Amino acid sequence: MPRWLIYSLLTILLWGAWGVQSKLMVDRTSAYTNQVVFTFGLALPAGLALVSKRRFQARNAARGLVYAAATGLLGGLGNVAFYMALESGQASVVAPLTALFPLVTVLLALVVLKERLNRGQLAGLALALTAIYLLST
Repeated sequence: MPRWLIYSLLTILLWGAWGVQSKLMVDRTSAYTNQVVFTFGLALPAGLALVSKRRFQARNAARGLVYAAATGLLGGLGNVAFYMALESGQASVVAPLTALFPLVTVLLALVVLKERLNRGQLAGLALALTAIYLLST
């Protein structure tokens, strides 16, 4: 089994559990408190990244750090919005709906990175849009 597939499957399992755990959190405290405590939970993975030999290997490290900071900001704000959605919605609807975030990634890749989609990928986008409609009704 390729390494990327193992990591992808691990991501699915961890993020799947994260979605349920997030609902348990918001039922007991606020979305903003959750984001602060969530950030403390990142200490172990951040520490592991800091001791990694590959931490700053890059062609353009300075620009990469700016993108990393922007990614953290976007991710953190997205987490707060996710927690707020969970406060008033069901995890069984909110988690799969917000898991369609790659749709935005694809659309931005088309515009910003000038990437192209084939027919199958366009069909996937149509199905994702259909899923948004079906999950929100």
